[in-house]
Amino acid sequence: MAESIFGDGFDLRDYVHRRSLEIQDLRERQLYRQVTDGMMAELFQYLTDQQVALERRVLTEIRAQGSEFAVYVGLTPRGRYDASDKFLSPICPEDVDDGAPVLSDCLDREHPQPVERVFLRQDAREVLKFEGDGARYQGTVTTDKGDFPAVFFVKRSTKYLERIEQLYQIFHANHIPWSTVCAAYLYKMFDVYLSDVEGLDAACGDVIQTVSVDFGAYDPFLHRGMVPLWNLSRVEVSTSMYPSPCADHVHYEHRIFAHRLTPGCRYLVAGLDRPLQNVRLVEGDMLITCQERGPVSWDLLQLNPSSQKLRYEYEPLVNQPADSFASDLGALYQQGVKTRGELRRVILSYGYDDVVSFRRVELGVEAPPEPETYDMDRFITDELRRKEARETMLLHFSAADPDNYLNLDLMSFLVTKAQKLFPEYVCVGILDA
Repeated sequence: MAESIFGDGFDLRDYVHRRSLEIQDLRERQLYRQVTDGMMAELFQYLTDQQVALERRVLTEIRAQGSEFAVYVGLTPRGRYDASDKFLSPICPEDVDDGAPVLSDCLDREHPQPVERVFLRQDAREVLKFEGDGARYQGTVTTDKGDFPAVFFVKRSTKYLERIEQLYQIFHANHIPWSTVCAAYLYKMFDVYLSDVEGLDAACGDVIQTVSVDFGAYDPFLHRGMVPLWNLSRVEVSTSMYPSPCADHVHYEHRIFAHRLTPGCRYLVAGLDRPLQNVRLVEGDMLITCQERGPVSWDLLQLNPSSQKLRYEYEPLVNQPADSFASDLGALYQQGVKTRGELRRVILSYGYDDVVSFRRVELGVEAPPEPETYDMDRFITDELRRKEARETMLLHFSAADPDNYLNLDLMSFLVTKAQKLFPEYVCVGILDA
């Protein structure tokens, strides 16, 4: 909405100059310039400023609430993590300084501790093979007693995906609509477990100094010491003043003053031990309505806005579309997507078309025998819709780089988004050659 109210590309000074040259009488031309350079110029600038202010107010009022709670997920080698980064922080803080595992803990049959964690830089098909083949890998374990032959196996690391599931519960408790998190990196994290060690007692308390595992053909694609990141951080803030009773005489409004919060950040109440009636920001202050009568020490999740100052080896993946008037207006009036053109616009709005580009959609066709996409909201088990007796919606994509290991994962994210729009279909994605 950058077009001037006077027309696209209108320049008042150029217009006045051209019109003044049409006046032959010099005295009349001077009078014309005095009037136009003064009153008309001020009026033009006033109208321009008012137009900009009106556009800003309209866009602010219709902005979708979910867009203010964008979640970014990134990845970094442990040695390159910058603790001063105000944008991204570890999903699991213990990953930054992971202590050396103890042999007895790693061989515990009930709750074994992984000896290391690896990131498989491969596409979703290879990740599934790596997870599901049940292979045992040969290697060595080094303690202060020396090197010992050992057998290892791998399992997908679930602790990061469990954090995403907890985040879903927090969004629900704060009455914020859930938006699928683009967790492509997290599905490629694996824990390496110790199956057996020759020459060492399973009950001994030796500290494992290093491990060496031969993963065969997977070894070139495995990266050790990787730390998953997101733009959330926990803060603890107390109620700034004594809670005010609400009109229903049941709930109380807790206020946290703006100077105790970081400007530009959004906040979620992370504690799920008390039901929340409402959470909102008013002139920078955070207002929390619940049944707690006295002041509370609140456990908050701070969502940090995107920062362009730092560059990351693994680009952070965001779950919100780019800001646009059309998408915000559609969200405001809860308009559903009904046409192929609208579906294309929604998919393109997430900005991943430089990796996978949406091509077309087919309805009522048979799904591929081996799906190329997976549900990134698979942990949501309380949906009322049934998948039986529903037609298949097949979404076709093409890849800018067929060898990009994120192709199928980003396609899965976009298909999961499409599934929310079309509950009457079973949405499946396919990557065309």
